[in-house]
Amino acid sequence: MSLGPFGVAIAVAFLLVGLAYLVGSGRGPRPGREVPPNLQPFLTDEDLETSRLNKTLTAALFSSAFLAIALPLYFLSESGRQADFTEMFEEEAVHVGELIFLEQSAENPEGFGCIACHGAEGVGGGVDFTEPRTGARVTWQAPPLNLVLYLFDESEVRYWLTWGRPRTRMPALGVEAGGPLNEQQLDFVIDYLESIQISQEEALSAVNGIVDAELASLEAAPAVIDGAIAAQTGELAAIISGPDRAQWAEDLEANLRQVLEGADSGPDRDLDGLSDDSEIQINRISELAFANVGTDATPATASAANRLIVQIDPGNPFSTSGQTGDAIPDQQAAEELLRELRAQIAALRPLAANNEVLLETAETALANLESTRAEERYAVDFNDLAERAFDGNLATAQRAYGLYSGYCGRCHTAGYSAGPVGALEPGSGGLGPSLRNGRSVVQFPDAEDHYEFVLNGSVNGQPYGVTGIGRGWMPGFGAILSEADLRLIVEFERSLQ
Repeated sequence: MSLGPFGVAIAVAFLLVGLAYLVGSGRGPRPGREVPPNLQPFLTDEDLETSRLNKTLTAALFSSAFLAIALPLYFLSESGRQADFTEMFEEEAVHVGELIFLEQSAENPEGFGCIACHGAEGVGGGVDFTEPRTGARVTWQAPPLNLVLYLFDESEVRYWLTWGRPRTRMPALGVEAGGPLNEQQLDFVIDYLESIQISQEEALSAVNGIVDAELASLEAAPAVIDGAIAAQTGELAAIISGPDRAQWAEDLEANLRQVLEGADSGPDRDLDGLSDDSEIQINRISELAFANVGTDATPATASAANRLIVQIDPGNPFSTSGQTGDAIPDQQAAEELLRELRAQIAALRPLAANNEVLLETAETALANLESTRAEERYAVDFNDLAERAFDGNLATAQRAYGLYSGYCGRCHTAGYSAGPVGALEPGSGGLGPSLRNGRSVVQFPDAEDHYEFVLNGSVNGQPYGVTGIGRGWMPGFGAILSEADLRLIVEFERSLQ
């Protein structure tokens, strides 16, 4: 037999009991029980319609009047309050973006050091870098960021911040690319960059200085490369002499330890615990250390060379420190010399142990530098350029090159950011495509289309020229260069052979 009817019967019984309880609870109190306040009769109409009611109505009237005035006033002030809050939020966003832009420190744990390459307020700068082909130490030129939003829109700037720039010193900063900054932090950085953008008038007034700087850099290129060759030659000599200097340092360190172990035997005129003979031997060891270990040193050891200089007077208990130039006790000077010799040994041992590999690398780098100097691939024949593209006008040809190099070379000239040591032919291609051998003319048969492209830049996914598809990497220079200068750039690029 089904249990359903029993369940229904039980449910109905509970329902009837509940209704009976509700009905019973609504009746008057049972005898002996106090009536709750909410069930007691209230005042009668006669009792209510007195000054008590008038006071209540008056209070209600004033409350209604207050609300009638306050609500419109609140409504009228709300837009201003929202605007003030938005402004405050934007100021805070700029401030946080600036903290990210600055160097990290105990006072600024949020910093990621963008300023180290791009300069204070994004004016541009550089960072030490070893150029891979030649091994030369150069200053890698980082672009200014105080006009980046004239060249790219915010989405393009976000792309570069997120993914970095391949084969440059610009790292990927976005979490999406494995970097440290989340989306909100990138927003803050972009807000800061927006706050430091210079005016168009300032950007236009800077053009002539940029052109002059590029022409001066080109003129100074042979001297720069000669300096790099001289530095690399010195580095090669230091590597060749490394094993001998390491052995010299070890022998001198052993001699100095032996001298110090017997330093208290013999006459001691200045009563400093070092005999006169020991002090003379320490001076001799210092001279030999500086001559054979400290000179012709690698960059890692050259900065410490002066600390090998100790001058002890047997008649004076104080010596001159080679590190600070201060007077210190003779015993302390000898101990500092011993510590510095040990530091030199630690620096020279790897040089000796890996001498063959380092020597091969240094010789290759020097050969590449000498090849760079001989080939002068960075050079520009302005007379030829003027005749081919600018109706023989030499000044116009030079300005055209300066404009191209200052605004386009970073992407379209291989090695541009490494300076003359690393730069190849103008238009040889880097982050952007090569422009040589008439490729600009192939891509843009109509020079006016070429001009429009330089003016406006590329748009991601949209075609340009004959076969080009934009990625948003090509900036538009129309906001910071005049039409005349843009056309000079176009003519220069179309002239590249």
